[in-house]
Amino acid sequence: MRLYVVSDLHLEFASYDMPALDPSIDLVILGGDIDKKCRGVKWANENFTCPVAYVCGNHEYYDGHIDRTLTKMRDAAEPHVHVLENDLVVLNGVRVLGTTGWTDFSVTGDQVAASRVAWERMNDFNYIRIDEGYRRLRPADLIARNHAAKSWLTEELARPFVGKTIVITHHSPSSLVVGSKHDGHLNAAYTNDWPRLIEQADLWVFGHTHEFVDVELAGCRIVSNPRGYPGESTGFNPAFEIEM
Repeated sequence: MRLYVVSDLHLEFASYDMPALDPSIDLVILGGDIDKKCRGVKWANENFTCPVAYVCGNHEYYDGHIDRTLTKMRDAAEPHVHVLENDLVVLNGVRVLGTTGWTDFSVTGDQVAASRVAWERMNDFNYIRIDEGYRRLRPADLIARNHAAKSWLTEELARPFVGKTIVITHHSPSSLVVGSKHDGHLNAAYTNDWPRLIEQADLWVFGHTHEFVDVELAGCRIVSNPRGYPGESTGFNPAFEIEM
């Protein structure tokens, strides 16, 4: 199975000229932060004819309601584009699990302090709305969603499956691959530490950190191929492909 993997295209800031896709590609993986709201889905509809597994990043939800945006994205997707949020699809005998993931701000050892730093410095809490009253997102909301995502992944990965397993999250699954762009408690807004989940997957694709990653942990290949913001150095490879 041949995969084309990208994340963090941030089309809300600058357009992206897609390279000609190898016709042998079986699956495109979009690891989040493609564009705001439904625009990333519409871009995927138009640019790919093969199956696409699309996991939302935090930026997909900007200027919108976190639940309503997801519903609209799923409604906008053509049949070959799979918007995954605590959801899976099986393609060519490969199980693909997808969830934004979020974090619970615990990896730096002080959840309260890390939540406060994120609240003060992350735009998520200004630009994403939640609940019936469209209030602003809070760290506690993301903690709850992170725990739900971890529970879902734990349950699904425990199910017997004959074939390879790919996990896609927007947030990093391990502090070992979070990179060096952030320091102190702010790192806790970018990564989880899920070693027992990692060891149950064959490939884990993530985004969010804006640093290229291609390493192996506990027998799992962990990959991130983010374009990032205009002018940002991320190590992005526009022709990055993976063979499984």
